[in-house]
Amino acid sequence: MTTQTTARLVYRFDEIVARHTGKERWAEQLFNDGRNKIILISAPPGTPPDPHLHPDFNEWWIELGGEIQWQTGEWAPFTAREGGIVIAPCGQRHDIQPKGKVQTFRLAVSKPDSNHDLKGVPPSRLLPIPTDWTPANMIHTPLDFMLKRHGTQKGWAEEVVLDTRNRANMIYQLPGESNKPHWHPDFDEWWVVLKGELEWKIGDAEPIRVKKKDIVFAPAGQKHAIRTLGNEPSIRLAVTIPGPRHIFTENG
Repeated sequence: MTTQTTARLVYRFDEIVARHTGKERWAEQLFNDGRNKIILISAPPGTPPDPHLHPDFNEWWIELGGEIQWQTGEWAPFTAREGGIVIAPCGQRHDIQPKGKVQTFRLAVSKPDSNHDLKGVPPSRLLPIPTDWTPANMIHTPLDFMLKRHGTQKGWAEEVVLDTRNRANMIYQLPGESNKPHWHPDFDEWWVVLKGELEWKIGDAEPIRVKKKDIVFAPAGQKHAIRTLGNEPSIRLAVTIPGPRHIFTENG
């Protein structure tokens, strides 16, 4: 069953999980940004799968805990872990199976009016996932892959999802680093924290301090400034429309 909360600037992972204490399986819709409905889904290992496909959009997920086996289209099954990004391209049947020994959590980025009505058929063959794929839009983008690709000695950013609806940019920052404050006139931006602690200043609201697995939402028209706190680097996934328009502020 999916429950829904009122839209706000920050969604704290621990608070969401606490609301569902005692439930083995649950899903909570957090918000709708006009293009996507964002749902946090939790399930234990062994949860029966519900294979299906979506004919008109790419669905994707951010792994936030546990181990999940995925089988998408004709690609061989793979296991995704915390921090990984998984994409099911438009029209490709996807089979999701929680594995391992602990509760799993995934953040689904889906279409507001989507459903699981189209079940599709199992693939007649399974192909190995190419080892030479690079972002964006890899079927599976592990967090470790991105860290090995870019290193950890300086800040970096790279798109991991890019289609007609979304641009998801993975951003690595060193302690004390900040973004250049800006705002977007015609769309919301939101982020998932994958590592570290950060501070957001959004519009006239009080500064927001967040940690790994928390989600931050900046409404259209609201200036936002982001800074990495503490002694550890941070990693966040920033989600916007493709080709976003940034309006930068001179005074921060």
